[in-house]
Formats: sequence, structure tokens, C-alpha cells
Amino acid sequence: MKPIKLGIIGCGIAANHLHWPALQKLRDRFQITAVCNNTRSKGKAFAKSVGGVPYLSDYRELLKRPDVEAVDIALPIYLNYRVTKDALEAGKHVLVEKPLAVNLREAKQMMELENQHSQVKMVGENFYYHDAFRQIKNRLAQGRIGQPYAVFWDVFRKVDENNKYAQTSWRIHHKHPGGFITDGGVHNIAALRVMFEDIVAGRAFTKSVNQQIGKVDTLSFQFRTSGKVYGVLNIFASANSYFKNQFLILGTEGSLQVVNNQELFIMKSDDWEVEKIGPDTSYQKEFEDFYQAIRTGKKVVSSFREGYRDLEIMLHALNSANRRTHLHGLSETV
Repeated sequence: MKPIKLGIIGCGIAANHLHWPALQKLRDRFQITAVCNNTRSKGKAFAKSVGGVPYLSDYRELLKRPDVEAVDIALPIYLNYRVTKDALEAGKHVLVEKPLAVNLREAKQMMELENQHSQVKMVGENFYYHDAFRQIKNRLAQGRIGQPYAVFWDVFRKVDENNKYAQTSWRIHHKHPGGFITDGGVHNIAALRVMFEDIVAGRAFTKSVNQQIGKVDTLSFQFRTSGKVYGVLNIFASANSYFKNQFLILGTEGSLQVVNNQELFIMKSDDWEVEKIGPDTSYQKEFEDFYQAIRTGKKVVSSFREGYRDLEIMLHALNSANRRTHLHGLSETV
């Protein structure tokens, strides 16, 4: 099968550090034919790094090109709907970076586009393709720890104003609800849904510890899945002098622990075993899925519908923190 002629719209962090390294390993499947970025210096530098392809400052000009059959949209989230709509109307296949949209209204409009256009439409959620979460799902299905009933995922880190993600104004000034907590948090929601199916109920609290990186930098979300697994997702981005990325699953016959998505520990009674998790190739697999969908007609794993649900759950968690609930005469913010 011949390579897909790909145009890249947006030459920022995602395109440079996430997408381009994956695409370099798939040269037999993708040929970058043009790139677009609003900032000329950034766009021309990226165009040179990917092989000296044409650079355009207006994405609508890129969409007119006959040598572009699909586009990779890696823009600030608030631009996703408008550019995706224009790309589909121009007859292009679309892969658009997560989160799917700036809010649920536009996310619903994105799903409407899914019904209106026959081209491939995919949200770039690489956690759907991450071996760690697939491996865990398989171990749970094998009954290695019995019936899982609880999961705890702790992400504690210090993100300051020097962090490349915190330097993007559209994240820290909340062009979308939750800033980079939402931007990164949908990854965690997607992974939890891979392992435990849907999240059907939950409540959170949020806090801003360092306002220089946005209105929200702390989230603790208590939830329940459709399979009656209860869990807590903690994302604390201003944890001073402490780093942790670990989750623990408790089962009726043992427990399963993963540290930094690198090692998987299965513990039963006084015995335990460890499995190595391979290198992260999720972005490469994401693009492979995009390729197969275009060339063979298979359905993508990371559909707009899945992206909508991830965003819906994340925004529910944020919104629940802004509501007051009353329990036995007590008023509390949760």
C-alpha cells in the first residue's frame, strides 16, 4: 500500500516532540508533503526538519493542496473544531490532537461531523495504544488478582512556569476548562477506561496552588466504573520536592502495581512477580491505526466518540468541584 500524503497543521510541542519521532519510523506509510503554522519562524524550522517540505502560514491554503490527502491537526484545543470542520469539508482525512474540543458543545459538534463525513476521523489519544494499559487489562481478564474492586492512581509532580507545557498561554490562561490539568488528565481517563470500561459516577475537589501555571493545578477525583470498581485519580501538579506516577489495583486475590509505566508487579499472599513493560510506542501505533483506517477501511480505536466520552468525564470531575452538596445538614465543597 502506498504512503499517505500527510499535511501537518500546527508545528508546536506535539508535532515536534510527539508526532514527528513516530512518523520518522513510519516513512513507508506516511509522506509529509506540507506543514502549516501561524508563527513563520517555527513553521519554517519544522518544515526544514521534516525534509524541506513547503511551509504555509494559512491552513486553508494547505487544505487546497492536491498533494495532501490527510491532515494531522496539532493546534491549541480551542481551534480543533473549526480546523477539523474545514479539513473534512475539503475532503481530507483527519487526526486531531486530544482533548477532542474546547468544551462539550463543540465536542458534540465534532461527533456530528463524524456522521456527516465519510473520511477517517480520529482523535490523537495515544493512551488507547499504550502497551502498559493493554497489558494490565489482559492480566485482569486472566484473573491474576481475582476480581478487581479498587484502583488508586497518583500523579504527583512539580510543574513550574519553566515547563514547556506551562509556558503555552492557552493552557495557563484556560482557553479551555481546567487548563493543562484537562489537557493531560484526559490521558488518565482514557487509560482507566481501557482497563475498567466506563466511568459512570464521580466527584472531585480542585485547587490552585501555583496560579502562575493556571487556575487549576490540583485534582483529586473519586469515581466508580460500570464494573463497580471504585477508584481515586490524583493529579497534583504543584507537589514540591516530590515525584510519583504510580497506580495500584486491589483485587479479591491479590494486587497489581505499576510504577512509571515501566514495571508491573503482581502480588499474591507472600509471593510476587514482576513483568517489564516495553518502551512506549503508543504514538507510532496511533499513526499505524490512522494509516490502516484510511487504506483498509478498518475502524479506528481512538474515535471521536471515545474522545468525547473522555472529555465528558474529565469536565464532569472539574464541574463537580464547583458544586456544593448537602449531606445530613452539612455543606461541603467536593
